[in-house]
Amino acid sequence: MLVLEQRPVLTEGGAGIRLAPEDFRLLDRLGVGDAVRERSLTIDEFRTMDGTTEEPVGTVALPVRHGDGRAAHATAHRLDVHEPLLEACWELDAVRLCPDSRVVGYAEHGESVVAALADGRSVTGDALVLTGAARSVVRGDARWADDAPPELLAVYHTVIPMELMADHWQDGPATSWVGPGWHLSHYPLPDSRYLSLSVTRRRHTGAELDGARVDLENVLAAFPEIGYAARNVLTTGSHWRAWTLPGRTAGARRRARGRVALVAEGAEPPRPLEASGLQHALADALGLATSWDASEDDTLRRLADYDTRRPDRAPDAARASCGA
Repeated sequence: MLVLEQRPVLTEGGAGIRLAPEDFRLLDRLGVGDAVRERSLTIDEFRTMDGTTEEPVGTVALPVRHGDGRAAHATAHRLDVHEPLLEACWELDAVRLCPDSRVVGYAEHGESVVAALADGRSVTGDALVLTGAARSVVRGDARWADDAPPELLAVYHTVIPMELMADHWQDGPATSWVGPGWHLSHYPLPDSRYLSLSVTRRRHTGAELDGARVDLENVLAAFPEIGYAARNVLTTGSHWRAWTLPGRTAGARRRARGRVALVAEGAEPPRPLEASGLQHALADALGLATSWDASEDDTLRRLADYDTRRPDRAPDAARASCGA
């Protein structure tokens, strides 16, 4: 298996991520659950606020342990999840990791598919699996046109030193401020030295954002209706990055066509309050592996099985409320 990574180095930034019981269950199946638990911060409460009126909506107590005594809800740096997965890949002889290899297009030829790379190279294989980061490869492609999402989300993210936050947020729970067409989420990260802060605008109509750096002024301009208290939290952030993600569609989307498959956000966008897409990526990867094992030596049948096999994503009310 050849893994084509568009970035020049195989690493992750310091952005934060929320981990729910289903995430840990999937990580356990991949053999890295305990490694991620050791790096994460257990959280026991989630709070929802009205982002316009500043009134509390509700507080949910989160179970901190599963029946087996392991962490149930937690936060982590993305790097804390990425590194255990990356180390597991390095240990597999069948996996070859290729950084600085951005896929910009593809073409199917008989029993193979050719991926075109940004630097002019091409790679030929039996199948091409596109992750959420490569969703632009099929966007605008007539073969996938009926799956085009009706809207885009704009997600702005930063990490803030905890000493810059007001005292009542320094030991506070995971919190989400919800407004019409937007939401803001923040939570402490492991060692409680930093707060992860993200704010999402639904129905984004501007330029596509791909991890671009943005100024605070641009972030504030995207949320003119935000309430005073939520705005105060927002203005604490400074080093912002922004992404666009596809919005959710009304029905099930095609996840494979011919020798090409989509996983993570490329296959099914996350819920409005769940911008990280971690659970989607893990569930889709395991689902694809199950389909691959189910059909021997027939790539088209394997991908067709994956297309019809809906991901096993257990409902999680706390996660649906909390966001990423």
